[in-house]
Amino acid sequence: MGPPTVDVDVRPSDDVLFTPRTEKALKSKAAQLKRRSTLELQRAAAQARVAQIALEKRALLRAHLFDKVLDDISAGGFSFAEFAEYVFDPDTKLKTDWRWRGFFQQKATVERIFGYWSSSRYNTSTRATVLDWAISLVAANASAEAQGITSSGILSKSKKVINEEYFLGYNLAGLTATLRGMAPIAFRILDAFSTTPRQLRENSAAGLRRKELLRGSAALSLLKGFSQYNNYAQSIHSAYLAATGAPRQHFSVLGALGVSLGYTTVISKGVKKHKTATKQKPRKKKARAPGLLTMLSDACNATSRAIAASGMFVTVYDNINMMVRVAEQILGRKNAQENGTCATIVPLHDAKPEDLLTTTLDASVLNAPPLRIEHLLLNPDELDFHTKNMVHTILRIIVRHGGDGFKKWQKDLDAMQPASPETIAVHKTPIHPLPSMEIDENSITGNIEVMDAINKSLGLNADEPEYLKYVKIIAGDQLTIARQRSILTVRLGHESGSHAWRNIVLMPGLFHAKIADTHGMLETHFGKPNAGTRSPGSLGFHNTVLDRLPITLTSLPAFRTCRDLIMVSLYARVLHCLLLVSGKDSLDDYASSVNSWDVIVGHAAVIYSRFADPDLVQELREQRIPDERKRDAEAKAASKGANKGAKPDGPLPHVKKGDMVFENAILFLRDALLTREFTDAVKAGDSGRVVNILRLWVFSYRGSGRSKYAHEMLHLLHNLICVWTRELRHIILQNWLLNPTGKPNSFVEIDLVQEHLNFWIKKIYKADGDGHSWDWLALVSPCVDILRTLATRINTDLGARQGAKHTIPNLTEDIAALMDSLNEHDVYTLQPGRVLDDDEKPVPDILAVGMAALTHGASTTPLADFNRQFESLRERRRLTPIADLLHLLDVDGDAVLPPVELPVGAAPAEDDQVALPRLEEIPDSDEEEGDVDAGEEELLLASPTLTRLNAEDVALDMDVHEWYLDGEEDDSDYEGSGGESDDDE
Repeated sequence: MGPPTVDVDVRPSDDVLFTPRTEKALKSKAAQLKRRSTLELQRAAAQARVAQIALEKRALLRAHLFDKVLDDISAGGFSFAEFAEYVFDPDTKLKTDWRWRGFFQQKATVERIFGYWSSSRYNTSTRATVLDWAISLVAANASAEAQGITSSGILSKSKKVINEEYFLGYNLAGLTATLRGMAPIAFRILDAFSTTPRQLRENSAAGLRRKELLRGSAALSLLKGFSQYNNYAQSIHSAYLAATGAPRQHFSVLGALGVSLGYTTVISKGVKKHKTATKQKPRKKKARAPGLLTMLSDACNATSRAIAASGMFVTVYDNINMMVRVAEQILGRKNAQENGTCATIVPLHDAKPEDLLTTTLDASVLNAPPLRIEHLLLNPDELDFHTKNMVHTILRIIVRHGGDGFKKWQKDLDAMQPASPETIAVHKTPIHPLPSMEIDENSITGNIEVMDAINKSLGLNADEPEYLKYVKIIAGDQLTIARQRSILTVRLGHESGSHAWRNIVLMPGLFHAKIADTHGMLETHFGKPNAGTRSPGSLGFHNTVLDRLPITLTSLPAFRTCRDLIMVSLYARVLHCLLLVSGKDSLDDYASSVNSWDVIVGHAAVIYSRFADPDLVQELREQRIPDERKRDAEAKAASKGANKGAKPDGPLPHVKKGDMVFENAILFLRDALLTREFTDAVKAGDSGRVVNILRLWVFSYRGSGRSKYAHEMLHLLHNLICVWTRELRHIILQNWLLNPTGKPNSFVEIDLVQEHLNFWIKKIYKADGDGHSWDWLALVSPCVDILRTLATRINTDLGARQGAKHTIPNLTEDIAALMDSLNEHDVYTLQPGRVLDDDEKPVPDILAVGMAALTHGASTTPLADFNRQFESLRERRRLTPIADLLHLLDVDGDAVLPPVELPVGAAPAEDDQVALPRLEEIPDSDEEEGDVDAGEEELLLASPTLTRLNAEDVALDMDVHEWYLDGEEDDSDYEGSGGESDDDE
């Protein structure tokens, strides 16, 4: 072989000058290449002609041979069909492998033959014969696939254990993939029946996934028709219908379509006893199996009992009110509200049994010091940590609500978040609802009955020593905790064993604490309703600026409405103050010009020190004090003049010193930042930050008139700081916040979880139609968390706009409107002499007012009263009940005791008397347990509170917006919830 040729352009160029010799050589080489190319083309063409001639010759020979064979077959009196049958009959023994090697191995040829038979070049009868055979073959194979799926039991409800995993393990996409693998023929038909070639080319991956789910759903419905045992998917769909409160008719319609099971199959409670006439032979009736929800409820209850047996759990309960409506009211049948109680247990996180001993609790209570004001105040280190958190709260608002220009600082924001050692590790909290109870807990006796019912449901025996050995943690709202404490007060030292309630530890719910704070915030900072621009920093004016529905303090809207108004006002104020401290004209200008995170942090610190400083408010208000005293004295003297007893025409005019609008704005920013920080601390699971806020709220509750929660916070903080052991304190701080999703920044208050479950219980309760009963409610309530999770998962997996979808609300326009208003009226610019209307008082500093009210009083103080109550309760704990001493009596029942002679007239010496603690009178029986100390009676009364009417009021994350299809959020699922939680004060 010669050297390899290199393709080079050897054509002479007009742009390059060559010598004549070089020019001649290049032309010669080009001519040679052209001749070589021509020869190669001619050679290839000759070879193609030879091959074509060979093919034509072979075709002629084949045709001649095949024609001869066919002629011989015909001459022999046989048909081609008989010849083909002879060749392809498996019983025919052939010398050559004509079937495989001679036919089916030639796949392209075989497919062409089948194509000939089904083409329009053959007559209709031929095509019909082939088509009928092909359809029969495919049908037989599809039937075999269906039989294989049925035999495998993967779709059989009866072959599965119905428990939590039965429902939560359902995945339509995964099940469809499994069915496709087991029934490829059927799915090829479904593919062709549901998808066009154009859709295959143009549809997105998401669109094709939706089509696959459509085919899977169709296959599941058809398999349900193939065998009634292929009902696993239908049972899940039926549970979904129940979870979303679908009426009975939906079960019937969708059941007829093969999508769900019948309504009775879902809710059946099992075997029913039928009465039969005595004279007739009883007929044997097939026993009805328990329904789907019954089996799930039993499984959930079994799981709860297993957790309760360990003793490592916390119980939370709350009352539930439902309005039962009838279409037509007749005698004995009318609308009525039914009251009951729902409870949930949660396994303790990061807890050890040895840290829950009742004996240890007794010792810590007996040795605890009284609560002092110093325990409530933040020390310098805690105050520094609190200040850092307040600054970071401002930074969070700036980054999250300042606009797109601030999103780039998210990583710096997250890295700077202060955290306490009490932060709960991210984990998914198992939630186990218990059967609902037809017990009204709005009394002390009702709470005792609730605890007895909970113990019975969990299989716990309160009389066993093991029950008393370990602490039982109870969580709930303020009224629940107050009633539990009243039970402890009247039983401790009187009852024995667990009936003394000495092993009960009370854990207040923080969601209701947040509601109380929101209620107090709104009433404190709402302002004069019709003041308008004369009170431009009030919440009432901001509500008008936002063009929202009017709010009246005598009939407040639902909790979420009030909370959202406070939050959007806070966001606008922080961003407005950011422009003030930076000197920028707009947020876009700020975002484009500031390139350092440290600069933003510095501005946030200035906002907090300048515009959330209560000391500045006090300085401004002190300027008015001398003139106000003089004004009041003159008014008093004038009233004693000629017109004795005459009342002044109106309120006295304000002294025009300080700046009332600016002062109110500062106090709002301080108070609202506490509310925002509490919410974020809860979501982060940082119990240390939560406790810091509660130590401030203990004053603000009292300053804003939330005296019941102020008192409850004293109990909680005293326990956390002085009473509970370090181990028990750790357990409480690790378990008063739950994380139902297991995701970061997703912790919620334990009582909010119960409120959320109550909402879903009511939603599922509607599915029973007119057959509402407490038996039905007790059946479905243990399943509510599983059904809620199932409904959410199906909504998410199917990608349909059904149920709640979560998006961050777009508050841009609202914030901009409020920022313009704040700037227009110079709310955060000091203007000496600016006052409010004469009949509108300045906003009180609720922290300072609350602290003064807690520690000062005419004859006693709330703090002193609290310590006296605690001391009385502690002395009761020291007592030994008489029932515990009965075993010391060793007297024969038949023995006659001699009379005891008692001295008459001689009083015992003072030294011989035993000093006993002074205790309240102990009731003689359980019937008197409703009689409590007069000082505590007020704590047990319901107070006005913010209602929870819709799903958004009990949403687990209130910083996102939940939207529904077809106005689903307005179906009044949560009616009456305001009444069920009147206990928030």
